[in-house]
Amino acid sequence: MLASMLAHAFVGRQTELAELLAAAAAAAGPTFTLLSGDAGTGKTRLLEELVERLGGVGALVLVGSCVEVGGFGLPYLPIIDALRAVESDPVGARVLQEESTVRPALGRLLPQLEGLSRPSAGTRSEVAIGATADPASGAMSGSMDALAQGQLFEALHRVLTVLAGQRQVLLVIEDIHWADRSTRDLIAFLVRTLREGWISVVASYRTDDLHRRHPLRPLLAEMARLPHVRRIALSPFTRSELAQLLDELTGSPVDVQLVDRVFARSEGNAFFAEELVRAGRSAGGNARLPDELVDVLLSRVEELGPAGRQAVRAAAVAGRRVSHDLLVAAADASETEEGLRDAVETGLLTTDGETYAFRHALFQEAIYGDLLPGERVRLHARFAELLEADLLGGPAELAHHLLASHDLTGALAASVLAAAAAEQMAAPAEALRHLEQAISLLDRVDRVDRVDGVDRVDGGDPDRLDLLVRAAEAAAASGDSHRAVALGTAAVMATDELPSGEVEIRAMTLERLARLQFEADVDDDGPSRQALELLVAGPRSALLARALATRARAMFRQQDAASTAAMLDESILIADETGAHGIAADALITLKLMVRRGFLADREPPTLGATLARLTGPDALDVRHRALRFQAAQLMEDGDLDGALAAADEGVALTSEAGLSWSSYGLDLRLMRGWVLAAKGRWDEVLTDSLVAVYAPTEPGRVLATQAVAVLVGRGDPEAEPLLARLRGTGDQYAELQLDLTEIDLRLDQGRPAEAALMAEKRLALLSDDGWSMEKLLLAAREAAAVADLAELARREGNDDTVLLARADAVASGSDALPRTPALQGPYGRSWRLRVRAEADRAHGLDTADQWKKVLVEAISAGRVQDQMYARIRAAHRLLDERTRQGAAELLRSALAQATALGSSPSIAVIQQMAARARLALAGDRVVRRGNSPLTAREAEVLALVEQGLSNRAVGETLFISDKTAGVHLSHIMAKLGATTSTEAVSLARRRGLLAD
Repeated sequence: MLASMLAHAFVGRQTELAELLAAAAAAAGPTFTLLSGDAGTGKTRLLEELVERLGGVGALVLVGSCVEVGGFGLPYLPIIDALRAVESDPVGARVLQEESTVRPALGRLLPQLEGLSRPSAGTRSEVAIGATADPASGAMSGSMDALAQGQLFEALHRVLTVLAGQRQVLLVIEDIHWADRSTRDLIAFLVRTLREGWISVVASYRTDDLHRRHPLRPLLAEMARLPHVRRIALSPFTRSELAQLLDELTGSPVDVQLVDRVFARSEGNAFFAEELVRAGRSAGGNARLPDELVDVLLSRVEELGPAGRQAVRAAAVAGRRVSHDLLVAAADASETEEGLRDAVETGLLTTDGETYAFRHALFQEAIYGDLLPGERVRLHARFAELLEADLLGGPAELAHHLLASHDLTGALAASVLAAAAAEQMAAPAEALRHLEQAISLLDRVDRVDRVDGVDRVDGGDPDRLDLLVRAAEAAAASGDSHRAVALGTAAVMATDELPSGEVEIRAMTLERLARLQFEADVDDDGPSRQALELLVAGPRSALLARALATRARAMFRQQDAASTAAMLDESILIADETGAHGIAADALITLKLMVRRGFLADREPPTLGATLARLTGPDALDVRHRALRFQAAQLMEDGDLDGALAAADEGVALTSEAGLSWSSYGLDLRLMRGWVLAAKGRWDEVLTDSLVAVYAPTEPGRVLATQAVAVLVGRGDPEAEPLLARLRGTGDQYAELQLDLTEIDLRLDQGRPAEAALMAEKRLALLSDDGWSMEKLLLAAREAAAVADLAELARREGNDDTVLLARADAVASGSDALPRTPALQGPYGRSWRLRVRAEADRAHGLDTADQWKKVLVEAISAGRVQDQMYARIRAAHRLLDERTRQGAAELLRSALAQATALGSSPSIAVIQQMAARARLALAGDRVVRRGNSPLTAREAEVLALVEQGLSNRAVGETLFISDKTAGVHLSHIMAKLGATTSTEAVSLARRRGLLAD
């Protein structure tokens, strides 16, 4: 039955839902869809959503579910359930009555049609039909003979055809893996004979219940050959979809570490995830499996014979996947292969011909937990022995078995080897896991330098300092900057055990910690100062050059410009002497940044070209990433968005190839790319790149998601508000700043200027130093806009605006006092400076159209589409106040075109309201009403243009997207509206009141 499986919003499955809606919308004839998936993947929830959508547009929805009783299904139960809705429908009830008169077999299925009362004993279906089911065959016996069954089938065919001739019909039959033989025969009959009427049949089944001898398999095979039958297989949820589900289940944002653990254990299965969360959120997702879930999982094992049970127990110790030869050797039983066949046929294990894997990880977890402790140790030791002897598997697998069999020294050696393998494969997160395990094992192994197992690592002892340094670098590369600092600090502490003469090693470790602190935004100049103090009296070496450059970066944060520049000059000089070109380039970038930010006003910015060209060795990649990030930022501030995007694209590609996408520079380059795309108005691409980062595995990674939220706010998407709350509390200062800017914009759009002004004032107070000049300017403009809104409201209501006007002047003065750095003197900075002053004048009621047109000119020079649109709206507003209608109309038309391209519903609404009040006709201002529309803002704009007769290419050109993207949007629109053509989509939108008059 379609009882609510999960009492929460519909998560994921948008593609599958669109396909089901498209099938249901095909009015040319009946459609049949087989929906499959393992138990718990969300088939019922998807069908619930389908039923709600189609029921909401007037379709007759018939739903029935099969039920397993004693190993066989109740006959015709889903049909009886489905026909209840027919009985309650006036037309349906009449058709049923007529058919029962002509075909009495229908009356035996629904005796109430003949005025019969239901007996109180026996199962509902047996009494209704006057027959019993044969458990062995599933066939009907007694009074339901073949002739009566044929009559019944014809009656049901007739009922569905008549109903589908008058209105859309959806017939859903759930869980047909439990269907009786008669129900399966009926489904086959309908698939073969239904040829007319607006009817969609959807049947769902569990793939994990279909063993090789399952009676449903022949029917599925037959239906698969029919061209009008489509199949939809539900895959497990992605990590981000599961995170959304957990948020819904718990009613609050779920910690990303909990998401990781639940995702790893549930493998995206919605039911399993729900059970794991219910088992104890306080246990952090590592709670013991609930007894009820264990019983469900182990019941499948009990269906196996002794050999099958022994095989799956050995497989549970092996892990998620294991080769045939290794498993057979470890199980060490003559019947193992027969047991494996049994486990595969019942669906517990799957095989690709060479290896076996559990159908789901929780089967492995439940079976493993059911083993006796001695069994586990013995089997782990056996697997480790086989892996070492035959060099099968990898070092990570070997380390796992050695550790579980209590061979700590061997596990230590294998863990270090596994870490090295992960490092070579550019897999920093995996390397970190192995390195941290090795570090923990060092504390448990006595006299490490004497054990044989260590020699298998690299011919020497595992060094705690080396492991800590490597682990810190791996944590930084995987985006866990705070963990990197913790490990780097531990590495510094480990140098206390070194002989007094090992000055360079200690200095190197301190310098590395300082760089890790930069990435984690930790304000501590101790490590960089101590490193330099250890080296300053020594030889002029590359290490000294690096320590100088790193110390200068720490001092730059303190804005000690003169000393910083002197250190950087010395670092470059020594680096050139020693051939350390990467260090020289790194110091040059810091110098360029100081000049750019106005700390060295009298100095020309140095050039990087020749130095970057000489970069080689391990430093080359990091320095190149930093250089590209700086170049992209500079070009964006100067209005060269194409150049900025090219630099950002190059950097993103380099970090991706190196497995450093979530490292500090990898993240920065992705952020730069998103900001440039947003400025150019390519909001769809911003969403594609950043929305998934809402549930990124590391806190800093979720900074990227702030860009997606900014786009959603700009489009007036209702999802923006909950996502804002979801991303709060990351601990990342820059992320919180971006969220504040976005939330202020949201409050302004919502007409809540007092809240916006307060937020801007509080955030400005937190930005104490001048290193945040651009951010201060952006906040000042928003605060000024909020104060202007409040002042205008006060004047309209006849209230005193003196305090507000003083505040507007103070904001403008603070903006004027910001340093005139090169970064703020480009078109981007100039446009926002002018905008602050214009907003302050608006608070006084003194802003002019010419003033806003100057803002527009700079915004055009900066290439920023949204800023241009805002300036045009403001300029038009002033022109309308001055009764200059023609100029205002031209500005509003341009602003509307930009708002439409962006999909900005709030801006479109403002423009239309202004035009309506001024009685201006804006060509091309046709838009779709949002309200409760199922369409996104962008889909709404596509539909408005389609209504005007534009082709996909023309739509794409108008909205600055590709014609392919326009076609995809149109496909989604048709699926959501239940249309088969674009013309029909427009027609349906008109009938549903989605198109404006």
